[in-house]
Amino acid sequence: MGDCILNKKVGVINPVENGIYLNLEVDTDQRQSMIGDIDKWRNAIRVSVAESPVSGKANKELVRLFENVFPEAKGKIIIVKGQKSSSKKLFMPISQELVNERLCLKK
Repeated sequence: MGDCILNKKVGVINPVENGIYLNLEVDTDQRQSMIGDIDKWRNAIRVSVAESPVSGKANKELVRLFENVFPEAKGKIIIVKGQKSSSKKLFMPISQELVNERLCLKK
């Protein structure tokens, strides 16, 4: 995985002892929910969510999207910052290696 941009981009993934934090930039009301590329200006992973930011629907869809990619973290994914913002910080109790493997975004 030498050309995985996540390995080179400081601040997008922040590993801690019990998991990782991901910086996200979330676009709501999209056609489909999907994890996109790195937003190099915001130092975050761009994510599209097919729900509206009303009554927490978009946040629930965001968590559901990451639970589908990381089923071992199901029920343990937390939005720790940005509940009412498009810029979010997500915590997942998984290894950085697993994130790099499943979200390896090419340049």
